[in-house]
Amino acid sequence: MNSLPPLVPVAASVLAYDFEALFWYIVAVTTIGGLLVYAGLLYFCVAYRRGATTGSTPRILGSVRLELAWTILPMIIFFTFFGWGAVVYQKAVKPPPDAMEIFIIGKQWMWKAQYPNGQRIIIGGNPRNMTEAERNSIGKLVLPVNRPVRLTMTSEDVIHSFGLPAFRMKMDVLPGRYTTQWHHPTKTGEYHIYCNQYCGTWHSLMVGKMWVIGEQEFDNWLLGDGRFQGSDHPVDGSLAQEGQQLFLKLQCIKCHTTDGGRMAAPQLAGLYGQRRELRGGGAEFADADYIKQSILRPRAKVALNYEAVMPSYDRQVTDHDLDALVAYIRSLKSPTDLPKWTDRQEPPVGAPTERSPGQPEKK
Repeated sequence: MNSLPPLVPVAASVLAYDFEALFWYIVAVTTIGGLLVYAGLLYFCVAYRRGATTGSTPRILGSVRLELAWTILPMIIFFTFFGWGAVVYQKAVKPPPDAMEIFIIGKQWMWKAQYPNGQRIIIGGNPRNMTEAERNSIGKLVLPVNRPVRLTMTSEDVIHSFGLPAFRMKMDVLPGRYTTQWHHPTKTGEYHIYCNQYCGTWHSLMVGKMWVIGEQEFDNWLLGDGRFQGSDHPVDGSLAQEGQQLFLKLQCIKCHTTDGGRMAAPQLAGLYGQRRELRGGGAEFADADYIKQSILRPRAKVALNYEAVMPSYDRQVTDHDLDALVAYIRSLKSPTDLPKWTDRQEPPVGAPTERSPGQPEKK
């Protein structure tokens, strides 16, 4: 039997605690004030009911003290609402200067998120209205715990509203304008994302999930670890995905693969950070420098039980290419993560998948 959802959603960010405290303060004050009004109303209805008093009602000209009391005291209370709210508002609209920026685009009926390093995620939406590349990029918004992030948002079509109940925040997403909200997550876990503005036929499908994960896990995800998207492949647009494409382009997969039995070259899955025995004695830890050196000067430190047959890629790859290849190798956790050399890679999100008018067909 499924448990009922909590009456109050979990608070999972610094601003959520600030909003929560202000909200419950206003609820408490207005509840007590309302109860006092109804208690007074009930008392006067009973005390001054018909027949409870004798004689005519005296002429009452008013009380200055009473009028000052019921004017000034509520005003002071309302000013506490305003003052506290102004402090929370100022905090909510001024993100820390070191906040990581993530771009969010609303589109009927999905959210697109892009990280500073180029990684792209599709959140929610109706798969029938997506391209094949977009369907392959459906995932969760991934945020690091205890690290501030700023969301810069716009819309491709109509007004949407990006809502995060666990962060007690929502912001309208407008076409032709940029709006922002920032968060400092404090609890790891999975949380909901909603579109809080009715935006058309499939508005109900414009929902998704957000993962708040540990800082080290987030750093691994930025390198392309797709586990939090439910995939063993590098995240679309990541440095690791770029390295995967380069890995296939350079034909590395023809030797570093398990297809057809024993590998002609060392196993790369799980290699990063491991101690590697070398031919002729000695050992090396497979860090970034070792991997780069193995690409540029592969015969300098040959792995045990393998021949020095790998060609050098010196002057064929740039420093950025080397970083991408290291990121890809680092993302490999098991042999099944390695693609087959015959695998066909999907184009990145947004890339044209059909021939443009006037463009000649490939022979």
